[in-house]
Amino acid sequence: MKILILLSLLLNGQFTAADQWVKLGEATINWGYKTPYRINLLAPKGIHNLEDIRNGMQVVQFDIEWLAPSTSKEQVQTHFKELIEQQLDTPESVKFNQTIINRFLNKLPEAKRFDRWQFYYSPDAGTHVVIGGQKIHTLIGSEINRALHHAWLLRNPVTTSKLLTRLLKIR
Repeated sequence: MKILILLSLLLNGQFTAADQWVKLGEATINWGYKTPYRINLLAPKGIHNLEDIRNGMQVVQFDIEWLAPSTSKEQVQTHFKELIEQQLDTPESVKFNQTIINRFLNKLPEAKRFDRWQFYYSPDAGTHVVIGGQKIHTLIGSEINRALHHAWLLRNPVTTSKLLTRLLKIR
């Protein structure tokens, strides 16, 4: 029931206001010598269940702040392609989802320093991608959405603990 209420509020745009979210933690994403962006994990106010967040069963927001002076469209696309494809289980799964991945990648622009991108993840409604205050795409398909969620939240234990800092302190 709680998820249905969150889903309906998200779809109605209620959660797009910054004051409706609470920051759980932040981490920087590095590409070797380059730190392209900082990622913040946010959850709706009053609703933060650690296990539900880890398992992708709760609405969350990934807020990206680009730190590099400029990241080309090709670099951005390559990064997101790798993020998603590395989390898919088999080559058949990658091939099956390639059309959805390509549609998403084609929507991504180059990134400049201090650009902010939001990824509103919902286990039921997909991931709404907002760049510069404009919704540019919705990722559909549970497998793709889980892959993107897990790429940021579960791929690296250090990044995961930094993103969940606030909840881990409470336990």
